Amino acid sequence: MPGALEGMRILDLSWGIAGPLGVLLLAEHGADVVKVEPPGGDPFRAYEGSRCWNRSRRSMVLDLETERGRDDFLRLAASADAVVESFRPGVLDRLGVGDDAMRAVNPRLVVVSCPPYPAGHRLATRPGYDALVQASSGLMWEQPGWRTGPVFLHMPVPSMGALYLVALGLLAGLSARERTGRGQHVETSLFQGALLYTTQIWQDVERADAGYHELMGKTYPPGVHQSTIFECAGGEWLHLSVMSGLTPTASVDDVLGLEGVPDPLTAMSLPAAEQRVIGERRREKFREWKRDELVDALRACNHAVDPILPAGEVLRHPQTIANEMA
Repeated sequence: MPGALEGMRILDLSWGIAGPLGVLLLAEHGADVVKVEPPGGDPFRAYEGSRCWNRSRRSMVLDLETERGRDDFLRLAASADAVVESFRPGVLDRLGVGDDAMRAVNPRLVVVSCPPYPAGHRLATRPGYDALVQASSGLMWEQPGWRTGPVFLHMPVPSMGALYLVALGLLAGLSARERTGRGQHVETSLFQGALLYTTQIWQDVERADAGYHELMGKTYPPGVHQSTIFECAGGEWLHLSVMSGLTPTASVDDVLGLEGVPDPLTAMSLPAAEQRVIGERRREKFREWKRDELVDALRACNHAVDPILPAGEVLRHPQTIANEMA
């Protein structure tokens, strides 16, 4: 029996979780999806979950940094119904295959963008992924755990929210095309996916009752990702990711000023007791730094890092106020 989207073709330029899963919802309702990957393939293919996120579609490799790759992609776009992409705002334009270029060859094309942060956001030009958005949106602070302070959310909440925005946005664009005869550019982001689950109701979890904290005690013992959250001076926190997409120009320990420790690969082979000693020395160094100064220093060396913001700090930010979201 044909699916509801039988005959629709979607080009999937997205990576991570939100874009591929949003497209999956459409693929399993009959859409013909072609995943366009860079040379070497989607870096998320190394993750077990990728086989689920990217099922029900064909794939091909195109190098969009070459003239031939751009020409081949635009030929595909000329006969497609929609494109889903997750690049930072402006990247596809720089490559020569942005929204204007695509719809010049296909005015009926619906283009859906789902970057980490929306165009106009203060972090829009920075590489980002789910956990960094957890940190900057206030979600890590809203999840109490086995200790006071923020914890890593094992559920990728921003992505799980954004996947539905991707699917709904694309369908809304196709519906509008039936009335207007024209395609359009639909924009969402992981940051908006994070806000989807808050329902705009924030609570002070530090003053929650005992039952609430007992429920959240399931975060103990902490998983491996909790080690990417660090306390800085004054009780402020940051999340340090290993997924910047850039080559660091200095190690984290060099930025911290931590001396006498082996390189990370060597440290991984040390006995657990020695690794714990090094880890505690490193955390002591983090606590010597002011959060925002350390974030700037790490970013300057191409590390992916964001401050972990309490909800109140997010809501007091000048951009939040200017957008009348506070």
